[in-house]
Order: sequence, then structure tokens, then C-alpha cells
Amino acid sequence: MERTDIVLAIRDAVAAVPGLRTALDAILDHRERTGRLPRHLTVDADPAAVAALRGVFSPRAVTPLSPARARLDLGRVSAAAPLDELLYAALGRARRDPRAERAGRRDELCAALAAIPAPPHPVARAFLDSERAAAATATGDTWLLAESDGVARAVAVVTDVATALAAVLELRAPIRVANFAARALGDSKALAPGSERARRLGAALLVHDPATQADVAIGQPASPMAAAAAALELRGLLRDDAGVLVHTFGPLVYRRDGAASPFDHVARHAVLGDPTPLSAAQLRDAALVELPARRVTIFENQAPFLDYIERADPGAELVVFARGQATWAVVMLLRLCAPAGLPIRHAGDLDRTGILILRSLMRRAHVTIEPWHMDVATHRRFAAAAGRAIDADERARIARLVAIADADAACHELLVELHHSGVWIEQEVFSHLLLMPGSPPHSGPI
Repeated sequence: MERTDIVLAIRDAVAAVPGLRTALDAILDHRERTGRLPRHLTVDADPAAVAALRGVFSPRAVTPLSPARARLDLGRVSAAAPLDELLYAALGRARRDPRAERAGRRDELCAALAAIPAPPHPVARAFLDSERAAAATATGDTWLLAESDGVARAVAVVTDVATALAAVLELRAPIRVANFAARALGDSKALAPGSERARRLGAALLVHDPATQADVAIGQPASPMAAAAAALELRGLLRDDAGVLVHTFGPLVYRRDGAASPFDHVARHAVLGDPTPLSAAQLRDAALVELPARRVTIFENQAPFLDYIERADPGAELVVFARGQATWAVVMLLRLCAPAGLPIRHAGDLDRTGILILRSLMRRAHVTIEPWHMDVATHRRFAAAAGRAIDADERARIARLVAIADADAACHELLVELHHSGVWIEQEVFSHLLLMPGSPPHSGPI
């Protein structure tokens, strides 16, 4: 048959049997990926497509493997013209060179990323440098986005993430994420939960900002998505600041702009023995009126906090429940109370996480906090009776932290003791003996 007759015959067969096109396209797809026609290829083909393939090629070139798959032996096909030329003409496909297209897209992406102005913050600059390096090797999320959605969209995402990074790292107080996105990016929905930009911003913080990375690791997020979301929240981007809470107890009185009188409900509830929840929204722009107390006491865990306030003097101290890794409401409360100049102490689990929670809170709240019964003496006192074994992986993490930590950092000696002893102690097992107001000295077993 002449070339034209073969092309027309293939076109007629494709029109009659829809599954035939899928199989023939697979041949040309392979040719474009590798630069040559395959000698053997397994394709999707139902019985009708197998019969059509045998008509296009020859019965001996097509072997059914299952009701949905067939193996082609193109080495047994003879034609009046090169097979790929016939198939391109019959299928109406333009020839493509994916390697050249990939190189061109890579060059276009690199040029567009190079044109983005340098962000003002070093972390944002580090992010942009890493994106440019990945683009040069045609790897990474930005490259995948450029392949699927085009270079322009990929570059727009990187530009927005770099801009948001520079802005979020300058935050000094939390903000609702929609408001931040509107102000930083001009679109209140740009950082909606689960969006490309929100995921990339959280991931960039985790990779390029050591403080965020350390704070997120404390909570041991279950997945990369959870870690990225935690990074945004820890840097101050809140979905709902009315739902971010701290529970406190004591003689706190504060003022809010626009209110006719100060808010003294925390102090009045404390007189009744009740803790009061305060939200980040309530603490926003609050100013201290008075805090006639001797100190501020922070508890990592709920049970010791509730036990403590049952016996605490409501006018003697402000007692705070941090709920593990402190929320922004805890940070804002400590910043609110800072002008009172009161000593602050923190009680938590005698483990690596408890120590990191304390250090993180000091860094985020910009206040000095003394560990309270988070020391070697307390650990040794209760280790035999209440200590729990530290597994090998956790002990290795402790060893790495000891090796890089400043010896003057809070609870450094306790960290060394944890690694040496191989046991940690939950706060609840000794809090009733040491951390209660008026607790007598305890020397016997628990």
C-alpha cells in the first residue's frame, strides 16, 4: 500500500475503534520521551482494539496479555514509510521534542525567578535562592507547578511566598491569616488553609527559619501538612484568634481601647476560685492596669494547674495554664504582664519536650522565666520511683541537643541528666508533693 493509503486506513480504523487511538498514542508518547520508537511495548487495549491493531500492523505483531492489555512487537512491522511518520500523519499529531521543551521551560523559569527582586528578610532571600537552585536542575515543587500550570503561575506563587515570608517574619503580634494575606499579598484568600501558597509558606518557614523549625518540632506534628500549618500559627498567623485561649487565675486587671472601664473579671473570678479563659482576640492591644501579685506561675499541664489554684491565694500570684506548647494567647498574656516586673516561673514535665517548651516560651514572649522544680535534684529525687524509660531515638535527640545547646540555656543540666539517666518524669506524678502552695517538704517515697 502507498503511504497515503496506509494513513487513511489507520484514520478509518481509529474512527471505528476508539481504543485504538490510545494504543497508537502510547507508541508516539514513548518515542517522544526516549527519542526513538520502542521495539516492544505493552499498551492498554481491549479485544476490539487488539483486532484493530492487528489490522494496522500484523497479527504476529500483537499479542493479547489480558482482556485489557496487549504487547506490541514493532520489530515485526514493515511499512512503506517510517512508522512514526505514518502514525503522526494518521493521528494528526504534531511532532514534539519533550527534551527541548523541558530545557526551554527550565530556562524560562530560571530567568523569571532571577528577575524577582531580593526580599528584605534573609530567610526570604534564602528561600528564593533555594528556588532558583532547584529550578536550574528542573526539580522541586516550583518546577512541577511550572510543568503542570505554566511558568507564569509558578513564578507568581514563589513571588507571593517570598513576599509573605518577609512580612510574617517581621510580625510582632499575631494576626488573622485573612487580614495578613490581604495586607501582604492583596488577596485575603491567598493563604486559605490547604492552598498552594499556605502550604509553601509553612514549608519554607520549616526549612529556612531555625526558630520555627525548633518550635514546630516540639509538637511532633503527624504529617508535613500539619507541620506547615503549625509553622504558620507559631509565627502568628491565626485562623480564629477568638478560639486561641489561655486559662489564668489571679488579680489581673487590664484595659482595652474603647472600653468605658477596665476589665477585672479575671480577678473577680479568682476570688471565687475560678480560672478564667482569655482569648488572643481579647488580649489584642490590651494594656495592663494592675497586677498586685508577688509572681507569675506557669504550668505546662492541666491537672497540676487545677490542683494548684484550688489552694492558691487569688491575690498573691497570677497562675497560667500553658497547655503544652504555649499558644499565642499565653505569649500575649505574658507580654501584657511584663510591665509589672514580676518574677515568672514555669513548671513542666522533666523531659526534652518540657525543656524546649520553656525555652520557646521565653523566646517568643521576650521575658525571663525561671524553671521551677525542673532541675537535676528534682529528677534524681523521683527518678527511681516515677521515672519512665526514654527510647533510643529520643535519647539520641537529647544527645544532639546537649551537643549543640548553650550550657547557660535554661535547664541545660537537666537535659544532660536526662541523657545520662535514660528516664523522664511526668509533672503530674510529683506536682502534688512539690508544686502546691504550702506543700510540706517531702523526703520519703511517692
